[in-house]
Amino acid sequence: MATKSQGCLWQICLLPLFFAGVMSLDCNLLRRQQSKFNWYSLQLLQNMGGKFPLECLEDKTAFQFPEKVLKPKFPQEAKMAIHEILQQLFGIFSRNLPQTGWERRNVERFLNGLALQTKRLETCLPTKGGTNILRLKKYFQRIQDFLKEKKYSTCAWQIVREEGQRLSLKNLRNWLELMYSVA
Repeated sequence: MATKSQGCLWQICLLPLFFAGVMSLDCNLLRRQQSKFNWYSLQLLQNMGGKFPLECLEDKTAFQFPEKVLKPKFPQEAKMAIHEILQQLFGIFSRNLPQTGWERRNVERFLNGLALQTKRLETCLPTKGGTNILRLKKYFQRIQDFLKEKKYSTCAWQIVREEGQRLSLKNLRNWLELMYSVA
């Protein structure tokens, strides 16, 4: 009978094999992979913090997502925007989380998925950046400033988690369609 540590060891051993398989996929298969990841990420974000606490309603804020980013002219711009969002989300959710009381395993799964998708997308990116990236950086800076201002409170994290869900739901699906609509 396998022990718990042996099961964990198997997972650690299988992860590089999975990662190598994903990295070898053609960029043309990225759309399907991103779609699955987006759905999985939404599920993890929803499950990480449970229901939104009513006492946090007074802390709600509008982070003013740069809507122009939703309308890139070329699929490469969409890929670059998604890549930037994945990197920024990883940066935000990998810091100052102990106060949240969220299920650590779900947070780790979410972060692992972000890291994997970021690496995967890097193989398909152009070399030049665009103005949309700067807009995204400013948007995510507002989120980080909000967390600092609220001293990384549980309510602040719940609001940021909710923003991540909104962002994933609203934007990534549209970008995925655009990324592959133009050859």
